Amino acid sequence: MSRLVILTLGLAVCFFYLPIVVLGIFSFNAASTMAFPLSGFTFTWYADLFGNEAFLGGFVTSFLIAQPVGLLGALIGLMAALAVTSPRMKFRAAFAILVLVPFLVPKTVLSIAQAMLMSWVGLGRGATALILAQTLVVIPFTTTILAAVMVRLDPRLEEAARDLGATPWQSFRRVLLPQLSVALSAAYSIGVILSLADLTISMFLAGRTQPLSLIVASEFRRELKPDLNAMQVAVLVLTALIVAMTEINRRRRLRGRRAHIRDYL
Repeated sequence: MSRLVILTLGLAVCFFYLPIVVLGIFSFNAASTMAFPLSGFTFTWYADLFGNEAFLGGFVTSFLIAQPVGLLGALIGLMAALAVTSPRMKFRAAFAILVLVPFLVPKTVLSIAQAMLMSWVGLGRGATALILAQTLVVIPFTTTILAAVMVRLDPRLEEAARDLGATPWQSFRRVLLPQLSVALSAAYSIGVILSLADLTISMFLAGRTQPLSLIVASEFRRELKPDLNAMQVAVLVLTALIVAMTEINRRRRLRGRRAHIRDYL
């Protein structure tokens, strides 16, 4: 690579990751003020954090909301990806654009529209409304992930299963679904991460439900305290663990598939 490319890449990495590094450094700083030079090393802010009932309650709330969002996003994304990649479906391009609309519309506009719709149908603000609204935002991502895998699959495998007497459901469950297991896991993880990171939709639809993002935003408006740094580092570590587990699962399944092919040959 040329020096310009390396310099550009280095600047981009610094722009994206240097604030996270600084955040992590200050989460271990002994002083209550976030400024250099550092005053010492301490775990006090983490101890205060895990003794904070508001943080623990917000984390549990966010985690419980993120699970159905991840599952629904993966399930609906699977159905949408099947439609988008099906050669027998008419107006596939129009359907694909319709699926991507929640990604293209600004979140503030989408959140206001969702709040108005929930009020119109009689569904008040709260956990249920938040799950439905976040799932809508997640669907374009999960659909894209699953469709990208489906277009690379060999359709002759399903055709062979049909020729051998398998019903459409059997060919889907025993032929197609095992090939999509890794992509489904990735789609679920993306849904969980996006739900945990959401703030805009939560501001309009959470109601009395208090996810972690709202608690962090509320604390940040009042005072920039050191335990907020520890809180953000904890959320980043959780997100990294979800991504790492997804990647480990993908590699494990890939090794198992290759071993199965070698044994078969």
